[in-house]
Amino acid sequence: MIHKFSISNFHSVREEVVLDLRIPGTAPDLPRFRRSTAKPDIRLPSVVVLIGPNGSGKTTLLSGLVATALIASFASPTAKSNPIKAFLPYLTKKTVKEPTRFCMEFEMHWQGEVRQLFRYELAVVRGGATDSDDPFFFYEALFHFPKGRPRRLFERGAPGEPIYVSKEFGLKPGDDRLQAVRADTSVIATLALLNVPLAMRLAKWMESFLTSTNIVLRKRWALPTQTLMDLFDGDPDMESWIRSRIRSSDLGIQDITVSDQSGKKDVFFHHHGLDTPIHLNWESSGTKRLFHLLPQIGIALRYCVPAVLDEIDGDLHVDIAEEILSWFRSQEVNPSGVQLFVSSHNVGLLDNLEKEEIFIVEKDSSGATRVHGAQDVQGLRRDTRLYPKYRAGMLGGIPKIG
Repeated sequence: MIHKFSISNFHSVREEVVLDLRIPGTAPDLPRFRRSTAKPDIRLPSVVVLIGPNGSGKTTLLSGLVATALIASFASPTAKSNPIKAFLPYLTKKTVKEPTRFCMEFEMHWQGEVRQLFRYELAVVRGGATDSDDPFFFYEALFHFPKGRPRRLFERGAPGEPIYVSKEFGLKPGDDRLQAVRADTSVIATLALLNVPLAMRLAKWMESFLTSTNIVLRKRWALPTQTLMDLFDGDPDMESWIRSRIRSSDLGIQDITVSDQSGKKDVFFHHHGLDTPIHLNWESSGTKRLFHLLPQIGIALRYCVPAVLDEIDGDLHVDIAEEILSWFRSQEVNPSGVQLFVSSHNVGLLDNLEKEEIFIVEKDSSGATRVHGAQDVQGLRRDTRLYPKYRAGMLGGIPKIG
């Protein structure tokens, strides 16, 4: 589970903004709040919802979360595809050459079934290390907290500076494998390619983000239809799970079939009252969206990786979006406490959320993104509906036109 995430100097984010998910001890012990297995005194939400006007920075925050994992797991020698090339700092003369910073505190298996809290930090600068404007790592570090205090696992500075690696990585100072770490790739990903066990586990966890998100570097995407059809062939349990939820979301759908003619697979939906199945391309926007979204949700729940979904309510009825949120809150459906991070414009979701699950995103007068949790709003009682409080402006994040 993720405990805390922060970014600065990234797209619309200028000063550091923080999503601190740790629930105060004064909050009631609700079933939807999960106890950290790494630090049992900490409780965390299994659902995190970003609410705010268009263009306030909700997508930027979710993109930053995914980008942190993407950077940590990327070590391809193909410089053209390097994700840090797509970074943009906050575009002012003062900030354009300053570092873009990310920090994620999360828990992960350490050895066997033991979980520990980790903190991964990185800073990327666009240009300045060489004659080109290619971005490079200005700082990167990984810490864990075996007894509550941070212990450094590795740390690097600007290009040319030595890389410190602790004994837990199984490397000695000056190990030749450290020479493979390039200025534009992470220590984790590089050592994972060189079969260093701890780095491999970290990179695999980070890389798993990319299978359970619909946004990468601020661009919306979906699993290709061909990939989904291959998933149907190779994973009958997942196929059955997707079928049942598609049928329950649309009372007109009886079944889903995949035809394979001359090596080309197509998806068809069988409807009550129709003699001919309907091709996926002719289905409603909501059905197509759900068909591509459900596998990512299923993967997150099965393999215990966070799901990060931009505009969860896009093309979906608010009740379907709420149903998806309820799966992650459910102790039965989600026994491992997998977290779901979403943005939404449908404020109808607010009445089924606790204030610890809501973060309000808005821009200040200078155009920079700011974030605050609903739990930080003074005087917000737990026994009142949040929807009218939001509409009245009590939570902030109200859009204005004109």
